[in-house]
Parts: sequence; C-alpha cells; structure tokens
Amino acid sequence: MELKVHKSVMDQLNEPQAMAAIRRVSDGYKSFQALLAGFRCGLFDWLAQHGPAARPDIASALDLRGAHLAGFLQALEDLGALSRADGGYVLADGMDQVLCKGNPWYQGAVFEDMLAGSNGWSSLDRFMSASWTAAEAARPALAPRQHPFFGEADRLASYLRDHLAARQGALRVLCFDGGEGQLAVALCRQLPGAVVTAVVAEQGLEQARAAVAASGFEQRCSVRRGSALTPLEGEYDLGVLFHALYPLRRNTNDALAAVAGRLAPEGELFCAHWFCLEACDTAPGGLRDLDKAVLTDSHPMCHVETFCERFGKIGLLDADRADLHGEYGVTKLHFARKPEASQE
Repeated sequence: MELKVHKSVMDQLNEPQAMAAIRRVSDGYKSFQALLAGFRCGLFDWLAQHGPAARPDIASALDLRGAHLAGFLQALEDLGALSRADGGYVLADGMDQVLCKGNPWYQGAVFEDMLAGSNGWSSLDRFMSASWTAAEAARPALAPRQHPFFGEADRLASYLRDHLAARQGALRVLCFDGGEGQLAVALCRQLPGAVVTAVVAEQGLEQARAAVAASGFEQRCSVRRGSALTPLEGEYDLGVLFHALYPLRRNTNDALAAVAGRLAPEGELFCAHWFCLEACDTAPGGLRDLDKAVLTDSHPMCHVETFCERFGKIGLLDADRADLHGEYGVTKLHFARKPEASQE
C-alpha cells in the first residue's frame, strides 16, 4: 500500500508532457510583452540613434532597472530584434523598419491597437461572450501599412488595376469599404484617374476619413456613412463590395441589386469576401479564422459554390470568380458586368 501511495505522489510531481504545449503558449505571451516593453520604453528608437550601446548607458538613458536589463536585452536578441556589435547592443539588421517610429511598417501602434478595448484580441474571452459589445475606447491611429486590412485592400486594388488597364477615361468608383477606408485609399493609389465614393459603416467612419486624409486623397475620394442598402444617387463605372456584406447576409440579394442599380451600362460589380468551408467546418489555421472574426465581428459568407448565381438573378452577365491569397487565407472575388443599354 505504501508503495502505491508513494507512486501516486511521485506521479503528481512529475510534469506531464502536455505542459510543453502550454509553455510554448506562455512563452509566446512573454515574447509579446518583451517587444511591447521595448516599444513603450523607447529602446528601439534610442538604439537607432545611439547604438552600439553598452548596458549601463542604456539603463541610464532610458531609466531602466540595471539588475534586470541583461535578461531583457537577451530576450530581445533571442527574438531577432537586437544584435551585438563593438561590445554593445544595436538593432538587428533591417529591424528599424518595423521597430522605429516614423517608418511606414512600424509595429508599435499595431501592438497598442491589439490591446485597445475595442479590439477583440484585447480580451478574447469577452469577445467570445454572447454579451460582447466593443468597448468605447480610443484606438491608436494606424498608418496604412500598419492596418490589418492593408494587404487585403492592396491586392484587390492591384487586381482591379490590371483588369481595368484597357479602359479609357476617368473611372467613377462606388466602394463599400469594410476595411475602414483601406480599399478606398488603395483604389486611389492604384487607379490614378479614379474618383471614389466610399461608403463605410458607422463604426469605421472616423478611421476611414482619417485614412483618406492622411493619404492625401480627399480631392478624389469622398467618405459617407452607410451600407450597400443605403439609397445613393449617381451612376458609376465600378462597384466594389469589400468585406461589406457580412452584416447584410440575410439581405445579400437586395444589397447586390441595390449596387447593381447604380452601375452605368457595361459597369462592373466586384465582391471580395471570406467564405466558410462546407457546413461551416474548420481546418488548421484557427488563429487566422479568429483574426477574421475580430476584424469583421461576423461569420464569413456561406455557400461560395452558388454565389455567382446571385448575379444572374439581378440581371448581370458573365459572372465569374477568382482567388486572392493573403495573410488571412483566401479571399473569394466574385464579379459580373451590367449589360449594354441595348441589351437591357
């Protein structure tokens, strides 16, 4: 009996193999905190100006605790943020582009955005709760290349630029932008002759207007509040729905018909959205699925295999689709054109 009790106690003292997986997760959190501390204490900007620098000089300049500085700097070196040269610490080669303020790809603001109360990643348990509402909290201003929708928007705008290369004259573009103005900015950048009307939901309106202003496109791009179901005036050569249909999924056909109704003869309609797998199943890559959930606060669209049929029901022709591969997986791009006036 004593041997059995002793074995039971020893089994409890031996670390289970499952701890290795948990430790990898907790180490990831600690790595995030180490980089965040580097941003917040000004270490990276200071080293860009003063490196190589010895530990005592770093501690004195930034008012850091010397007793713990060696481990802190070593952790950042392990992460690839720092390296050593001439007996001191410097930023690793090329890391100034993502670690120092003033660079287009600076990631300090991205880290702060993840921690903002309005971002689901700041408290995923709260985001997953049925009672979730985004906190009314100020969000850091994100430059275009820092915004999580930048890559998505730029790929779509590049595709449209190539697709429309043969078209003559200024394009009138109606853009329903679910990316807080990122597509509107990308369209202005990729289509120099385009005049863009961006329609943005209330929660993204301030960010969209700021993005357009910061990019210098206010003369070519107007931003207004609304959705694809909002009555609009005017006629457009190109209509684009960019991650804007999720909250309208029960009225998808009505939304598509409303946008198609604003197209000029031979105008084209493009819809770029994420779609779930068959039966809303999942596959490896769950963090990217959560990224999409946090970004849209919605479930992806369903039934990609029948989406093109919707275009025919509203009188559009030549429906087709393409895949745009990006950091969140595959964006499904569906498109069709309005008939010539003589065909209507």
